Order: sequence, then C-alpha cells, then structure tokens
Amino acid sequence: MQFFLFLAFVIAVLFVVITFQNPDEIPIKFINRTFSQPLALALAIPFAAGLLTGLFLFIPVWWRKAKLARSQKKRIKELESELEHPATMLPESNEGVETEQVGIAPEKEEGFD
Repeated sequence: MQFFLFLAFVIAVLFVVITFQNPDEIPIKFINRTFSQPLALALAIPFAAGLLTGLFLFIPVWWRKAKLARSQKKRIKELESELEHPATMLPESNEGVETEQVGIAPEKEEGFD
C-alpha cells in the first residue's frame, strides 16, 4: 500500500514539473476541429481517461471478491457458533443409531498379497 502511495506521489510530482517546464500551448486536431490547449492538459486528459477506464474495468472484479468475502465471513461465524455449542449439532436421541468402536486396523499377514 505504501508503495502505491509513493508511486502516486512520484507521478504527481512529475506532472507538476512537466506543467511548469512546458507552459506553451499545442494544437490538438480532433475530426475536423483544431483546439489549442496547454501541454499539461493535453497530457492530463488521456492519463485521467486511462485511469477511469482501468477503474471501471476493475470494479466488477472487486465487487465479486467483496461479495465472496462477505459470504465467507458469514459462514465462518456460523461455524464458530457451532463450535461454541456442540450439543446443538448432535441429534436429541440416539435411538436406532448403532455406534461402532473404531480401533487400529490389523496389519497384513505376510504371504497373502
């Protein structure tokens, strides 16, 4: 996170330096019109458009991950509450339920493969 803040700061400083070192206006041609604008604005508009495009492409991915995280947190809380109250997970009566004692499996005898 700190790296991205540092990177944003460096980009902002570079933009300010470019703005003050290039105050002249440049012509921009779009379809059949010609506009005259400062070089800094000519650089800032496509940069901002690229940032917005990237943001709009990232929002659906972020939304899905946030939704998944919320559902997983809810499931974790449910499982933790079940662990706190294990008696609620067991059936009320054990009638008709046969229990089997689990032991150590016998070793294989040699000669029988």
